Amino acid sequence: MKKTVLFVVGMLLTTHIVFAQKKKEPLVIPDLPTNTETGLFNYSEVIEVPSVTKAELYKRALAWANTYFKNPTDVIREKNEETGVILCKARFRIMNEADKDGVATNAGDVMYSLTISLKEGKYKYELTKFNWQQKSAFPIERWKDINSPSFIPAYAYYLKQADDKAKEITASLKKGMLTTEKKANTDW
Repeated sequence: MKKTVLFVVGMLLTTHIVFAQKKKEPLVIPDLPTNTETGLFNYSEVIEVPSVTKAELYKRALAWANTYFKNPTDVIREKNEETGVILCKARFRIMNEADKDGVATNAGDVMYSLTISLKEGKYKYELTKFNWQQKSAFPIERWKDINSPSFIPAYAYYLKQADDKAKEITASLKKGMLTTEKKANTDW
């Protein structure tokens, strides 16, 4: 009888421990900005920079791209000071959620395009054409379709990473466009 009582108490404690484990967060698909015409994710904004010439804005944008990207010669695909356009095609890595041991594995790379258009006293950036690198093009907009037979919950996590990276890029660009080059002090 004593063994039976101990067994039942042990089972109750074990059951309580199992149910006390942290529950997984509910699946939340982030709401990324989308171009209504193309249906593609699109981070875009026009920024006013009063009293700054188009040439100066071009210099700032090019300087930002050359410092932000690890391999700017590969990333900067077009740069035209006359038209005031800089086109960058880059990528960032996404990771799978960490497992129970805290190890996050590589989920691949996401390619994207960043176009910076410059005019007198303002510039516009457009961050779009996000594609997951696969054997064929895989637009990340497909990650939002929870009704798709190929949908997996990890897509919500990937979208969150893409959104965070896009916000990081745009914040860095805005900061870089505000700064001016410091001239060397020739009076030593």
